[in-house]
Amino acid sequence: MGNREGAQFMAGQTFIDRLVQLCPDGIIGVNREGTIVIFNEAAERLFKRDDEEVLGKLHITDIYHPPDVARQIKKLLYDQEHGGKGRLDEVEVEVVNAAGQNVPIRLSAALLVENGQEVGSVGFFHDMTARKELEDELLRRSITDSLTGLYNRRHFHETLSHEVQRSQRYQRPLTLALLDLDRFKPFNDTYGHHEGDNILRLVSDTMRTSLRQLDHAFRLGGDEFAFLLVETDLDQGLMAVERFRSAFNQAWPTKMGYLGGKLPPVTVSIGLAQLSDGEKPDKLTMRADLAMYEAKKDGGDRAIKARTEIKED
Repeated sequence: MGNREGAQFMAGQTFIDRLVQLCPDGIIGVNREGTIVIFNEAAERLFKRDDEEVLGKLHITDIYHPPDVARQIKKLLYDQEHGGKGRLDEVEVEVVNAAGQNVPIRLSAALLVENGQEVGSVGFFHDMTARKELEDELLRRSITDSLTGLYNRRHFHETLSHEVQRSQRYQRPLTLALLDLDRFKPFNDTYGHHEGDNILRLVSDTMRTSLRQLDHAFRLGGDEFAFLLVETDLDQGLMAVERFRSAFNQAWPTKMGYLGGKLPPVTVSIGLAQLSDGEKPDKLTMRADLAMYEAKKDGGDRAIKARTEIKED
């Protein structure tokens, strides 16, 4: 190579190096042994590592979570499913940064070949953190009641269907409790929706403090709520909702006492039903609903177990 050609090559190489460094996505290149030999500035930001502690020192398996992902990606580079042999287009995986945090990325990669021999590979790592956070927030909003922060009716039906299937598959008990507030409307009409909302928040706060981690709480709409008690039979469920009802009644004078004694306090009527063999979610819900209305007819402020079968009057 002459001086002119050499200078052109060096200029071209410098230009490519600048492009690699200016690329907004992390670029990581490895040699045939998997040792990292290219690590641009975006990769430094993504992984919270300086290139000096990476280049020639870290293996590609050191940046993936779990490390076996690196080997799976290498296999994908040899098939035809993700852009053709020797290429990988927009595969979503997780990497791990220097702080031990998992980072979602979208990866595009290619094998590097010289004279018919594989010499390494290069990957483009697009940080998906902001997008994933947005997706998670949109999902949270779609399944959450904005006033109380509890799950909403839509998520109730999805969760109930899932838990019914799981209960029947593993032969584990499942109890549904439906809640309706007693004498809520007079407070809403007398003091306005703001105070009515405060009452609903008090219900939701008490529900959350009464829950185990594996249980679920929902606001179904208006002043209707639900507990879905996982791996809980009817007697255990009754004990759980009685603890909630007692806690709510005790919290009322402390949290809502400023409304005075003009109206009797709001209480809760609860109907409980345990899932029967082969029972569908809609029938389970109907039995709990009928038990809840029976509790209201009996004066409210009580929990009643549902009948095994639905009886027409």
